[in-house]
Amino acid sequence: MDLLAFFIIASAVGAGLVAWVIVWTTSRASESAITRYFKASEYILDTGEPPPEWRAAPVWKHLLGAAPAKASEEAIMIRLEELIRFFENCSFYEDEFAREQHLSQLEDIRQAWRAGDLS
Repeated sequence: MDLLAFFIIASAVGAGLVAWVIVWTTSRASESAITRYFKASEYILDTGEPPPEWRAAPVWKHLLGAAPAKASEEAIMIRLEELIRFFENCSFYEDEFAREQHLSQLEDIRQAWRAGDLS
């Protein structure tokens, strides 16, 4: 009976530890993604250019030799669209006016890049 109780307690502790690791890892990944979006937005609005990491081809494509060293303009525009969608649904704004201002600035950048001003 003592061995069964020990097994149950050890299993519960193990399951709790696994659950904690899953929650911690998920939290770190989401914080990292949110930070990337905000840093990319800040860089774009400050310089009017795509962030340097957007210009590089994905590592897995580069390793397979399936992509050039630089990302295409289409790939950069897709990332900008993804960034705008993130901020449309983001809940980190003080108020709706701040969201609209930020999205307006990103929309101006999108129109400029579409017009061929993608540096």
